[in-house]
Amino acid sequence: MSFKAFELVPVVEQLPTERAKVECIEAYEENLYIGTSDCCVIYYVIRQGVSPTGKITFQCQFKKTRQLEHKKPIEKIVVCSTLSRLLVLCSGNVTVLNSVTLEKISISTKLKAISDICPNESLDEHAHLSYEVCFASAKKKSVSIYTLTEDRLILSKELSVPEPIAKLRRDGQAICMASQSLYYLLDVDTGQCTSFIRLDCEVEAAFIQRVGAGEFLLRASDLGVFTDKHGEAKRTPLRLVGQPFQVAYHFPYVLALCYDQVHVYSVLTEEHKQTVSFQGGCALGSYGKRVLIASHRQIYSLAMIDLEQQVQHLFNEAHVTEALFLAQVSLVDGDNLTPSNSQRRSKQLQRYQQQAGFAYLSQFQFEEAGEQFHDSSMDFRELVTLFPGLLPKSSTFRSNASDRGLHQFGDVTTLTKGDPDKLKKLQEFVVSYLEEVRLTAAAHGKRDDLDTALLKLYAMANSGQLLGFIGAENSAKVEDSADALREFKRFHALGLLYCFHNMAEKALEIWVKLNDGDLVDPSHPGMEYVVEFLASLTDHQLVAKFASWALQKDQVLAATIFTHRPHTEPSSEFTRPDSVLDYLNKYTIALRIYLEHLVFTKKLEKEKYHTHLAVLYLDEVLEIQESQGDTAATEESQKLKDARHRLCRMLETSSLYRVTLLLGKIQDTSLYNECAILYGKLEQHEKALQLLVHRLKDYPAAQRYCIVNSADRDVRYRQKLFLALLTVYLTPVAGQGQLLVVQAMDLLNCSEAEFDVSQVLQILPETWSISLISNFLCRSIRRSMSQARASRLQHSLARGEALQVKQTFIRAHARPLVITEDRLCDACQRPFNDAAFVRYPNGVVTHLHCSRRKDLCPVTGKAFGSKQDST
Repeated sequence: MSFKAFELVPVVEQLPTERAKVECIEAYEENLYIGTSDCCVIYYVIRQGVSPTGKITFQCQFKKTRQLEHKKPIEKIVVCSTLSRLLVLCSGNVTVLNSVTLEKISISTKLKAISDICPNESLDEHAHLSYEVCFASAKKKSVSIYTLTEDRLILSKELSVPEPIAKLRRDGQAICMASQSLYYLLDVDTGQCTSFIRLDCEVEAAFIQRVGAGEFLLRASDLGVFTDKHGEAKRTPLRLVGQPFQVAYHFPYVLALCYDQVHVYSVLTEEHKQTVSFQGGCALGSYGKRVLIASHRQIYSLAMIDLEQQVQHLFNEAHVTEALFLAQVSLVDGDNLTPSNSQRRSKQLQRYQQQAGFAYLSQFQFEEAGEQFHDSSMDFRELVTLFPGLLPKSSTFRSNASDRGLHQFGDVTTLTKGDPDKLKKLQEFVVSYLEEVRLTAAAHGKRDDLDTALLKLYAMANSGQLLGFIGAENSAKVEDSADALREFKRFHALGLLYCFHNMAEKALEIWVKLNDGDLVDPSHPGMEYVVEFLASLTDHQLVAKFASWALQKDQVLAATIFTHRPHTEPSSEFTRPDSVLDYLNKYTIALRIYLEHLVFTKKLEKEKYHTHLAVLYLDEVLEIQESQGDTAATEESQKLKDARHRLCRMLETSSLYRVTLLLGKIQDTSLYNECAILYGKLEQHEKALQLLVHRLKDYPAAQRYCIVNSADRDVRYRQKLFLALLTVYLTPVAGQGQLLVVQAMDLLNCSEAEFDVSQVLQILPETWSISLISNFLCRSIRRSMSQARASRLQHSLARGEALQVKQTFIRAHARPLVITEDRLCDACQRPFNDAAFVRYPNGVVTHLHCSRRKDLCPVTGKAFGSKQDST
């Protein structure tokens, strides 16, 4: 077998005593502990080095030996480095030693008839001050879990099992065990014990080895079976050679010890990789970064040989995954490599990863390929060059992938063999990979190449991400990108590209052609997008050039170009309201919308804007009436109602339009309600009320007219307006013989109406009885009496306030105050230069300018709370 992973290197070539034979070994870092056949523990310190020829060597230093009292072979040693303790199993008894001095540690717990010991291998025991250990009893049907501290061994849990256990290994909450006939899995949490593989200990030696998180390796006849904590096989079993009785796991290999050989298996491929001759082997184990093997008299290391050779050998045999694992080990564990230059080793690993990435890519294993490309920090352009024409014309990159042995296929056509589905999947992978690279430092200095390639791939695949990519900040070359967008007919994206690079006119020309149907692109949002862009554009010449096109298409939508201007845009002649009105003069609907914006949104109080808008509203109403003909006289359409509502709202809310102009246009029409509003603006209320009452017969509207027009006016005005309405009700009109008695009574009894009772009584018909107007009279009397009482109360309050002021005045003049030339201001200590001064109730006298507050003394700070205290 040509593959070679390990070689034997001597560590301890002779034990300190000739009688002792090695029975078991344990190691931690540079510490080596040997259990012998005469119940002795031997302690060595071993140091690993490299010879001038590049070979691994070991130097051992004997430290101590400890003879135990049992006089039987030591079966197992477990080291707890954090606590500096050794657990020694001998003849079913467990002894605790100090791992440095080998002194015996006395503990109260006596453990006997123990068949095996194992720690919890999933825990980092170096980070804890206690140590969990499992003990299997050779006689009892139980497994005991103890917690080891510096001086105590405390029972944590005892779990029942179907039969006595000979061997066990623990990982987390799972314990894998072997009896004389079966393998078991024991759940520490639940105590559930499950048997799953039969075992014949008379024929075969049982072994259990933890090979990873939650995974064990067991012997089942001539197979090495991998099982998880649920008893399920996650790997293909190993076909074991010979009769192994011990195994060790040293990633990525399993080493199986037979009596005269060590067999090496790869856990990546489940293949037998190497056979190492070793006579008389009795112990084998993996301890951190080294594998140790022992005969009865000597200790050796199975040192892993140059991993670069292993990696290249595996690549040559197309074992990509296995080669990558070994390459990663070679980067992390640099001490095991012959080359001393770490930078060279790192670059070598990157080349292997890139080679593996392209190998995965050829098999369309995109996830694995992308992972290798990222991990190797490969220049993304090596991948992009598979697609001819993706890089911009100005790019200086030239691929040397073939020269470096990364791959042998020329371009994407060779790779996909013309299969469109494979091409699509490959495009999606490259896009995803470039998007990830774009967010990393690997894109630094190469953004032009990356963004141009990514944009072309988006266009090629008609990706929904194309528009977002162009609309965001990017470094794609404009000329190359524009050619690609035209080639793949992504015209809306082409417009966005021009827009992003401040070529708004070219962008608008593209979008206009799309809306006119000269170009076709389903991704174009439509005219709304163009109008929104024009509304945000600060180049007023371009706005004027393209706004007329938008107005011809849709006046309502195009009006937003002028009503939604940016607040920060510079002012120009084009943005002045008068200029905009002139521009929109021939577009009536857009003109009306813009005037509404000026009047209602911006609230500009200019007569010409208000008048112009009112005239447009009126013209719209008259035009609708004319188009509807006779139907307008009988039943108004919803369109006419909406138009009249806008007109009435304008006439009622605005007071800046030219009333006479509108009245002249509206008098000879049937718009009596609007005419009444205009009469009201001219204070010609009688005419307005005549129209509402006799023309429209809309009595609630007449009453509402009085309420609206008398709002915020004095009492006399309100009384006058309501009296005018009452007069209209009680004045007969030609052709109408009866008075509007019911409406008049409703008005008199309205709580919102106000009247001068004496004037009302003068116009009421003499034929009306007192009982008819009794409600009005009673309400008027109550209101009059209430007003009289309120008036008397106000008079009394005013009189009281006058008396208080007079009292204050008398008090202030009761004692004369003489100001002489020698008198100083109590605040600033300066003389008085004029006759003006301020005297506070506490006697403090200051200049007028020194008295900032009349209710607070500037000298003492005393506050005067009432007006009686002020002077």
